[in-house]
Amino acid sequence: MRRAALLAFPFALSLPAQVPDPGLQPRPAFAPGIRYDPAIPTLEQVTGHAFGAGISSHADVVKYLHALAAFSPRIRLFEFGESWQGRALWFAAVATEERLEALSRTQDGMRRLADPRGLEDGAAEQLIAELPAVGWLANCVHGDEPSGTDAALLVLYHLLAARNDPVADRVLEQCVVLVDPLQNPDGRDRFVHSTRDARGRWPDATPAGAEHSQPWPGGRVNHALFDMNRDWFAMTQPETRARVRAFLEWWPLVYVDLHEMGGDSTYYFAPPAEPVNRDITAAQRAWLVRYGRNNARWFDRYGFDYFTREAYDSFYPGYGEGWPTFQGSIGMTFEMASARGLVYRRSDDTLLYYRDGVQRHFVASMATLETLANGRVEALRGFLAHRRAGVARGEQGDVREYVMPARGDRTRLARLANLLLAQGIEVHVATDTLRTTSAAPFDGARDGDARAAEFPAGSFVVSLSQPASTLAHVLIHPHFDMAPEFLAEQERREARRQGTEFYDLTAWSLPLLFGVETWATQVAVTGPRELLRPGAATAGAAPLRDAPPQVAYVVRWGCNGAAAMLAEALRAGIKARCVDRPFALDGAEFPAGSWLVKVQGQPEITGDLLHARLRELAAAHGVEVFCADSSWVESGPSFGTRHALELSVPRVAMLWDRPVNRYSAGWARFLLEQRYGVPVSPLRVRDVARIELDRFTVLVMPEGGDFGDELRARGTGAIKGFVERGGVLVTFGSATRWLTEEDVGLLATATESRDRPRPPAKSDEVAREPEAGETEGEPEPFDYERAIRPDDEPPPAVPGAILQVTVDPEHWLGFGYQGRAAVVHDSSNILTPVKLDRGTNVAIYAAEDELVRAGFVWDEAKRQLPRKAYLVHQPHGRGHVVAFAEDPNVRGFADGLNLMLLNAVLLTAGR
Repeated sequence: MRRAALLAFPFALSLPAQVPDPGLQPRPAFAPGIRYDPAIPTLEQVTGHAFGAGISSHADVVKYLHALAAFSPRIRLFEFGESWQGRALWFAAVATEERLEALSRTQDGMRRLADPRGLEDGAAEQLIAELPAVGWLANCVHGDEPSGTDAALLVLYHLLAARNDPVADRVLEQCVVLVDPLQNPDGRDRFVHSTRDARGRWPDATPAGAEHSQPWPGGRVNHALFDMNRDWFAMTQPETRARVRAFLEWWPLVYVDLHEMGGDSTYYFAPPAEPVNRDITAAQRAWLVRYGRNNARWFDRYGFDYFTREAYDSFYPGYGEGWPTFQGSIGMTFEMASARGLVYRRSDDTLLYYRDGVQRHFVASMATLETLANGRVEALRGFLAHRRAGVARGEQGDVREYVMPARGDRTRLARLANLLLAQGIEVHVATDTLRTTSAAPFDGARDGDARAAEFPAGSFVVSLSQPASTLAHVLIHPHFDMAPEFLAEQERREARRQGTEFYDLTAWSLPLLFGVETWATQVAVTGPRELLRPGAATAGAAPLRDAPPQVAYVVRWGCNGAAAMLAEALRAGIKARCVDRPFALDGAEFPAGSWLVKVQGQPEITGDLLHARLRELAAAHGVEVFCADSSWVESGPSFGTRHALELSVPRVAMLWDRPVNRYSAGWARFLLEQRYGVPVSPLRVRDVARIELDRFTVLVMPEGGDFGDELRARGTGAIKGFVERGGVLVTFGSATRWLTEEDVGLLATATESRDRPRPPAKSDEVAREPEAGETEGEPEPFDYERAIRPDDEPPPAVPGAILQVTVDPEHWLGFGYQGRAAVVHDSSNILTPVKLDRGTNVAIYAAEDELVRAGFVWDEAKRQLPRKAYLVHQPHGRGHVVAFAEDPNVRGFADGLNLMLLNAVLLTAGR
């Protein structure tokens, strides 16, 4: 990147060209001619380091925020949540004193525009004339992309201290600026400590140096090892949930998410690259260009290089720029080349300084606020128009409503409804039967398959005649097409074995991920319904009766709540057993996997205490518990059957640290511990050989790199011995591939290479008569395309599509599934099925015509994936291998696959 001379103009930062010793670095000064209020403290006065001269920790940030608030009447601080490790989440509101005094009125006014039903045009125009433009600058969602945080503090200082900058004055007059300086405090402090710990007398610019090479898991992720820039609609993390709540209290017109990228790059801002989601309106796209043009104007004045319309798309709704956009805001990602420390030597031998990132993020932030201030009225009108269009959508589009019937796993159904409610999406619950004359289910039905349908009481309805209908449609609808030109280009690049430009998942439909039956109606349903309050959706389970049963408590398997209840019951010392065959009891049907707690023989909790504890657990998890006053069954095995398993408290270990994939480890641990109450003991891979693994019943291997290189022969032998002696080994994705290696030999299958036509053997050739003009024995034409294909290469990687698998419901790993499930396929993994004499293919990919539920899949993969293994069980000695071809826990949002994991963890040990 060129280091340009700084120009003297408003909000310019003048930074020194060289910083040989950061300890001697002079404090950056603002451009000549701009005066600053000496009563407003600088960062250096509060923390000891100047803007861009040091990487501020969470404690530094909080300290400086409070120092600014103590000395300026134009800033107000809001603590809106906390991280996993207890660090406070703060944002600052900056405006004129008059605007700050009216913040509650601003919030009320924005809420009125956000729900414009009943808002007359005159009243709307009055609001638009009076309201400020609310803008939100969000920084450092990835903790090791640090410059945005210090840039945010600089933005605050400049807005509060600059005395004669017309841009700052205009922003304060027209806007309320919300600055969220640090979205991921746990990850940032992990990064700050690692880079500070490695620093010597001078900062080291060597890219491979310890200052830039972070210990596992790195600072990008939060404490739970989640990428929170993919978590906006999944809302699995406390930081995300707090931020969504705050967003819905303020409704910002623009939301900027500031990031960093590779150190050899320059700077990225909107407009985004293709694919752009079709639900982003033409008006919003025009605003993206408008913001980009003004950013470019300022970058040109500084001499900063930048790029637009490359690399960073706007298709997936879980980004920090995507989710706000589908709410009607203008969401944008900014990306700065990262020094990943104080100084970084680029591949062209030039130096990139941390202050360069602080400066560019500062300039881009101020330029964005200037655009918002100058377009305040248009921005408010655009937001109102978007929300009004949301109300009208249900009357104008092909879909009127989405209906989720009260059938199947109602604990999953209730969680999905509450997830939508938490994002400002209205959900109604049916109080009696609902009917429609035209609806189609999400089961592959296409146009023409719509029919009349009825839905029972307790079903949930999401109308598309509501202000948040755009977000509702994006999160619920199964599939979104990408531009044909973009897909054609990816096909061309793939054929040439060039990198494709898919940036993230191409499918994310929540009903598919949750395994929840959903219908799209073309005619609105009729029947009574009620609007739900946030958090009010329930599974509708009947409470446990007052009197304890004579014989046993019985819980149907097949819902996530039953698994969570079982895990907690076992931890509480309650003895339970799982029945492996369906049975009928007192007129009630129970599927395979149902578990029972006998009244007699409980070792710790008995009588009324047992009844009270199970009542509490059933209510907490939304589970209906059947009270059996007799053990007589009408069909199926009796309570004393040999087709049952005495369950024990699972003792779960998980491989941790390099070469484990941090996301895969975080997703699995989060689901087991936070969702299902199963404690997990992380074991560092390098320590496996010396650990007594027999202390555990289950060992989880997340995805990762070269396990063999880290485990070596002794670690590999320890894992094999653990399985042989009765342990359960559960593997995901690349860890499953490791099992198939010759020196491991724990899985009798193989990963497939790219499928291609096999040249016929001599005996396969069919004799034919020469055609006219053809000489007998003439060689076949040379096939150039075939000749240049690599000899051995993996199949093309599927970019995050939702595929269908068929599930064996008679195997315990398939308990709870009705013959099929939706999975996320996000790799090139293809496993050959295991032979019958070696194991069981519990789940296999569906036939080609039923394979793809949503997203993009290469034609080659469509031909090669069907009938290949997704979930394999293979016994070894007294133990078991449970191998997934893909990670079933992806991003913690595929609730429909949780039972497969829980079947492995809760129902396998001891078989």
